[in-house]
Amino acid sequence: MAAQRTAPASAASSRLRPTWVSVAYLTVWGYILYGIGNATPYLRTDLRLTDFEAGLHASALAIGVVSAGATADAIARRLPSGGLLDVAVASLVSGIAFVVLAPVLPISLLGAFLIGVGGGALGTQANVQLIRSSGDDSRRVMAEAAAVSMLAAGAAPLALGLAASGLHAWRVAMIVPVVPFLVLTAIRPRDSVRTEAVRMRRASLPGPYWFMWLLLVLGVSIEFSFVFWGSTMVGRQTGVSDADSSLLASLFVAGMFAGRAAIGRGLGGQRSPRLVLSTGLLVVVVGASLVWASSAPALSALGLFLGGAGTAGLWPVGLAVALRSAPKAQLEGSARATFASGVAVFAAPSALGLLADEVGVVSAWPIIGVLAAAALVVLAVAPRSREETSGERRPTQPS
Repeated sequence: MAAQRTAPASAASSRLRPTWVSVAYLTVWGYILYGIGNATPYLRTDLRLTDFEAGLHASALAIGVVSAGATADAIARRLPSGGLLDVAVASLVSGIAFVVLAPVLPISLLGAFLIGVGGGALGTQANVQLIRSSGDDSRRVMAEAAAVSMLAAGAAPLALGLAASGLHAWRVAMIVPVVPFLVLTAIRPRDSVRTEAVRMRRASLPGPYWFMWLLLVLGVSIEFSFVFWGSTMVGRQTGVSDADSSLLASLFVAGMFAGRAAIGRGLGGQRSPRLVLSTGLLVVVVGASLVWASSAPALSALGLFLGGAGTAGLWPVGLAVALRSAPKAQLEGSARATFASGVAVFAAPSALGLLADEVGVVSAWPIIGVLAAAALVVLAVAPRSREETSGERRPTQPS
């Protein structure tokens, strides 16, 4: 009996370190991702940029993520085990240095691009490690990791503001992530993604994966449409000031954190992932509708919170299902998911903006509902993977 108790404990402890190191990597990446967006106004002032030139940093970052998603799995197969993480950290640290030391626009844009490349590569491999180390708990662990990352992302603008006002040096807040990156790289297990798994022959991604991939594209499009246009929409509908609308828009991030924390705490752990995803999409429709229809700030705030809560599970749960459906091609699947997120971040807010130029942002806003409806259709017609079906048949173990 003692041996039986020791074996699971030993297995759990062997998974603990790779899991928390991956979560830590993703957490620091979340801080940087939101940090670079909130550093743009400071770059605009320091480098004397126009609004268009400042906005190019978001495009450069998105192009970097897309580039990483298109090449990360191929690069990983040519490197020693875990080498992709080393490349990712080097790219991120270099990108941060270019951004904070940039004397001119081309240097800061190169920094943003390198940050996107590094973050995309880091997410590709860290997400695979989370899936492999968490086993049957992958949906819960992915949601918990996303929740912690979202918490760090929410701390980034606060840190930038405090550094700018208290130290008169916003760059300090951007340099801070370099330290945990270097520490994590020094202490992480060197076989974080096993060599034989990385070097195995490329396997084709199965049909169920591509349905989840499309769902991820739609989910990230919904998320960043809220992020980029939520405050503008609230301001137009309610008439509140820009400062107040930005404050209200932060409730979307709060909703995402709450939703991911709830899933991570077990809300979605014992339920079909399709039920979790479809429920989230319906909540998105309700939240977006409240923002669109209401002229009351309180109802707009509720709509933004619900929009965030509904969007919360689309990426972590969808990614977990996608990667579990492709057990022989998880690295490639994670890279393609990174590519999908980069394309969505680059294209969706711009598309909504172009539509808003033609018909107005209020008339363009229902496109979010269209995206959610399309995602529900994808979810309804998506075939069930063998892993997903067997997982639903597996009896629940008593706690």
